[in-house]
Amino acid sequence: MVVDDFSEESTGASFSIDLSAEDIRDKILESISNTAKPFVHSVHTHKNTHWNEDSLTQVFIAQNTVQLQKLSSSLMVAAQYRDIYHKTKGIPDVFYSMIEEGRDHKPSFVMEAKRLPTPTSTREKEYVVGKTTTGNPNGGIERFKLGKHGAGHSHCGMLAFVEKEEYQYWLKNINSWIAELYPVWSESELLKLQKNYSHYSHFKSKAERDKGEVNLDHFWIKI
Repeated sequence: MVVDDFSEESTGASFSIDLSAEDIRDKILESISNTAKPFVHSVHTHKNTHWNEDSLTQVFIAQNTVQLQKLSSSLMVAAQYRDIYHKTKGIPDVFYSMIEEGRDHKPSFVMEAKRLPTPTSTREKEYVVGKTTTGNPNGGIERFKLGKHGAGHSHCGMLAFVEKEEYQYWLKNINSWIAELYPVWSESELLKLQKNYSHYSHFKSKAERDKGEVNLDHFWIKI
């Protein structure tokens, strides 16, 4: 493969991004919060009437791009991240990264998306735990707990499209599913409410790993 010479001087590119990891995460979380209303409006006014997880995530990313660019032109959001740094097999549905000409960055934040309720009753608890067709563990939070998603990250996220019932119903159910997994899972992994609005709710939890833990921000959007 032939690679042309690339220099900062020839392009005028600057490689200095003056944002801390915490600043970046705050902007990402703010953009997600700001996306809830325009996302719901896009779904309700769309010609498509048959939604699945992938199509909902696609519309969310389109609307989130608008909100993210209002906060920082140095950040991008895209679908389905394949980890080329840690070589994990999991593919999170949404990822955020710094963007610079001539340089690739590790993702700053990754999220797994789920529908509430799941499309079939056999996958009822999939937000927390689940199985692939070959029997491998594959639930939403479970992927972060096992390091399938978010390897090398201390903060990640879950995104839920709430199609039936209210937020409190799902909070009660999901926390009960986690409680059923004691003592392998712990009380610290229960979701705790941060903000509650008519169009979205924000929760926080931790997923304990063999080595360390990952902090999870959960954004639930009622559609």
